[in-house]
Amino acid sequence: MKNKQILLLLVLVAAVFTVGFLGFSFKKNVVASVEGDAITLQDLQDRIKTYPPQFSAALQQKENRLKVLDQMIDEKTLLVAAKKAGIEKQEDFKKQMEAAHNQLLLSIFVRDKIEKGVVVTDEDVRRYFMANPVQFQEVEQRRARHILVKNEQQAKELLKRVQTGGNFAALAKQNSQDPSASNGGDLGWFNRGQLVPDFEHKVYSMKKGEVGLVKTQFGYHVVQLTDMNVRPKLDYEKVKAQIKDGLITEKRRTMTNDYLARLKKDYKIKKDASKI
Repeated sequence: MKNKQILLLLVLVAAVFTVGFLGFSFKKNVVASVEGDAITLQDLQDRIKTYPPQFSAALQQKENRLKVLDQMIDEKTLLVAAKKAGIEKQEDFKKQMEAAHNQLLLSIFVRDKIEKGVVVTDEDVRRYFMANPVQFQEVEQRRARHILVKNEQQAKELLKRVQTGGNFAALAKQNSQDPSASNGGDLGWFNRGQLVPDFEHKVYSMKKGEVGLVKTQFGYHVVQLTDMNVRPKLDYEKVKAQIKDGLITEKRRTMTNDYLARLKKDYKIKKDASKI
């Protein structure tokens, strides 16, 4: 009987010790909380892992890790406040949650059904490089900016303003109907064959700094040749990563289209164009 009491006492002591130890570990692992909603050390470490590699050294310092934690506390505080405000019950929240849910579902499905099957080998990359020498040979490049308008008279007026000292970039932002307007009309660097023929012919016949006018199927362009150079021949080592990315993108697109075609054969799909 006495032995049983001693055994029971030992069991109870062990239990208390275990609970106490586990409780201590849990509290030690919680680095912050807001209204009882905990932020664990693992949460903090996971957040730190999302930062770009160039921040790794700085995040070794405790001071900077604490700044990350403070940011997480701010987010948690706003999140708790949002929950207490009943945002989760709002119809708008439910709709956006459904959209986010569907997007995540689609992303994981595509990853599992398509992207895992996308494989591009070093042999594929080298084969593409050897089969497309023109893409990597020495090439004369141009850089230009333009202002696109629909009216010829307006184009001539803008051309005159530029020729008499007007700020090309500012005029492009104010008048151009091309997406490049937000960038002052800058088209960046391009090679022969990348632009519509009439525009390209005009640009390649101009001298650096020259301004001119050309008509294409899109309208009238006030164009200025801003720079020119010769891109040297590209060797395999410099372009293999770029080629691989391009091949992966193309293979993913092809596999996605093929998979969709198979699904559409099996599913009942209706479309009413009259309502659009």
